[in-house]
Formats: sequence, structure tokens, C-alpha cells
Amino acid sequence: MSIDFSKVISAEDKAAAAQRAFDDRANAERDRRLALGTVVSVTGYGDIPLQGRPADRINLLALKDTARDMHAAGVTDPVLPFRDGANADHMLTPQQMIELADRGKVAASAIYAATWAIKALDPRPDDNTDDALWP
Repeated sequence: MSIDFSKVISAEDKAAAAQRAFDDRANAERDRRLALGTVVSVTGYGDIPLQGRPADRINLLALKDTARDMHAAGVTDPVLPFRDGANADHMLTPQQMIELADRGKVAASAIYAATWAIKALDPRPDDNTDDALWP
């Protein structure tokens, strides 16, 4: 009987596969937490819940771009409508919209950074959904 050594799975291959599976679970948890969003406190306005699905993030960046243009043009009135993660409507000033987007970005960046830190843990945690691992 002949052994086909090309089909042998080494300990290194098993470890790499386990790491990929762990990383995939960490990425899924990251995406879930991003989609859930966060509550952002906006100066002179109050708390606004944000969602962080991909379309939400694109929309927020587009609103920030518009807010920058309006801010540069000297607009200071609350003229920018925003519907939050709880489906409540808000009218924000350009500066408030910029702040909203920036604070949402900070929250998302913290989630990404936690993902990288979780992936680097040795030993790997049994439950990468544990809130203690995330901001």
C-alpha cells in the first residue's frame, strides 16, 4: 500500500485552519456589533443612536460630506435631517452632523481594533462574543 503524502494534514495545517475559523468568527462578531451600532452624544443636541450596517456607514459619510460643504459656506442652522437607528428624526446643524459622523467613526474604529486584538490573543478565548472583549 502506498501513502499519498500530499493528502497528509500537518499540525501546522490544522493550527492554521483553526486560526482561520477563529478569525472568521471574530469577523462575524465584529460585523454584528457594527450593525447594532452605538449611541453618540452630540454637543448641543443630545444622544443619537446610530446603526453601523454598510449602507448606514456610507450614508453617514455622505451626510458628513454635505455638512462640510454647508459648514464651509457658513451655514449654522439645523438644516440637515437625520433618521437614527431607532427611527427618530433629527434636524442637525452642519457642525453637529460632522460631530455625529466623527463619533460614529471612533466607535467603529474601536470595534475594528478589538477584532485585531482578539485575533492576536494566545490562547484564543472560547467565546469571542464575550462583551468583556469588546468596547
